[in-house]
Amino acid sequence: MTGMRCPYAILTACSQSHAFEERRFTVPNSEEEAIKIGRSVARWKPSSDNAIFDCKIFKVLSRNHAVLWHEEGCFLLKDTKSSNGTFVNNDRLSKSAEESSPRQIYSGDILQFGVEISENANKVTHGCILAMIRLYDANGEEACPPDNMEINGYLRAHHGSDSLMFPLVDSHQLFQLQHYMREAMYRERALEQKLTMLESILSSTEQAAESGCQALISEDQLLSRIEMLEGQLALYSRNILSEKVKEQMSDLLVDKNKFESLAKESLRRAQEERCEALLRLADVERSLLNAEEESSVLRQRVSDLQNELSVAVDANSLLRDHVSQLKKQLRAMEIKYGDLENKNFPINLLCDKSRIKEKDRPKISDSQYLNTSQGENGKRIAYVSSSRSYAKLYLCDEKSQAMLEVRLTSCRSNYDFGLVIGPPFQALLLCALPLFSVMFVVYSLGTMLTSSILSKIKRE
Repeated sequence: MTGMRCPYAILTACSQSHAFEERRFTVPNSEEEAIKIGRSVARWKPSSDNAIFDCKIFKVLSRNHAVLWHEEGCFLLKDTKSSNGTFVNNDRLSKSAEESSPRQIYSGDILQFGVEISENANKVTHGCILAMIRLYDANGEEACPPDNMEINGYLRAHHGSDSLMFPLVDSHQLFQLQHYMREAMYRERALEQKLTMLESILSSTEQAAESGCQALISEDQLLSRIEMLEGQLALYSRNILSEKVKEQMSDLLVDKNKFESLAKESLRRAQEERCEALLRLADVERSLLNAEEESSVLRQRVSDLQNELSVAVDANSLLRDHVSQLKKQLRAMEIKYGDLENKNFPINLLCDKSRIKEKDRPKISDSQYLNTSQGENGKRIAYVSSSRSYAKLYLCDEKSQAMLEVRLTSCRSNYDFGLVIGPPFQALLLCALPLFSVMFVVYSLGTMLTSSILSKIKRE
C-alpha cells in the first residue's frame, strides 16, 4: 500500500470495539468520491480494503454512517445523518439524523462510529466500532497533528500569565491518552496470556519428549532382551549339543547382551554430553561476542579520552607558555624599577607636607602613632596588618599621615608588613598586580583542567 500514489488510511480495532480485522483502504481526493463508512448490506460486503463493517444489530451502525476524503493536504471526516453519531476523540460531530460539517482528523485520532446497544431480553451488549486511524498522504508521510497546536492553546488561555510554565492538555488529548494507555494494557495482558500459553506448551512438549526418549530406551532394551531370548531358544532347541555346551553358550549370550546394553548406555551418555558441550559452546560464543562489543565500546571511549587529554595537554602547554611570558614581562618590570626601589626619595615625596592637602590627611590616634617606627628625617612609617582584603599603609609625620589603600586579591595569611610607597613604586604596583592576577588565574585554570581530566580517566 505504501507504494501507491494515493492517500490511504489504516483502521485498527481497539480493545472495547466490535471485533474486526485491520482495514487498509485508499482515500479519494474529493468529497464526491469519498469513501463510505457504514454497515454491510447486500451490495457492500466487509473487506480488508474498505470501511464496511458487519454489525449484527442494525441500530449500532447506519448504512451510510460517514464519509472520509482527502482535500488540499487534509483528511476530512463528515457524519452523514447517522442515528447514533460519529465521534472523534470522544467529540460528537453532529446530533442524531443531522449532517455535520467536515472535520479535519489526524493520524492517531480515536474514531467511534455508533454507540453500544444492549438487549434487555437476551442480556447481550453489541459493541460499536471503536478504532484508531493512521493517515498517510500520497508521498507516504504520516498526517501527524502540528506541533504548535498544544502550545498555541496554552498561549491563548494564559497570555501574560507566569503562574503556569507548561502547556495545558485539553479533553481530546486526555481521551487519546486514556485510550493509548488502555490499549497498551490490553496488549500487555494479551502478551502475558500468550507467554503463559507458550510456557505451558513448552513444558508439555518437554515432558512428551522426555517420555518419548524413555520409551525409545526401554524399547531398545526390550529388543535386546528379545534377541537374547531368541538365541537361547535356538540354542536349547538343538539336541546335538551337550548340556554343558548349552550352558556355556547361554552364558555367552547373556554376557553379549550385557555388553551391548553397556555400550548403548555409554553411547547415549556420550551423545548427551556432546549436546551439553554444544550448548555451552554456543553460550561461550555469545559471551565472546558481547565481550568483543563491550571491548570495542571501551576502545572508542579510551580513544575519545586520549583525544580530550591531548587537547587538554596542548591547552596546558599554551597556558604555561603564556605564564612564562608574563613572568618575563614581570622580571623586566622589576629590573626597570629596581633602582627606584632602593632609593629613599619616595618617603620624602609622600611625606612632604606640601604634597598632601590638609583635608586629605587622615588622623590617627596616639596609640596608633606610638606603634609606628621612626623613619628618616623624623618621618614615621606605619606598619599595618594584611589579614583582610584591603591593606592601609600610613606614612606619618607628627600625627599627619599619607594613606594609600591597596586591593589584595590573593592574600589569605595573617602577617604584618611595612611598605614605603612612592609615585614610581605606585606605577610598579599598578603594573605588577594585574600581571600577578593573570598569572594566578591562568595557572589555576590549567591546574583545574588537568586534574579534572586525570580524575575522569581514573574513574573510567
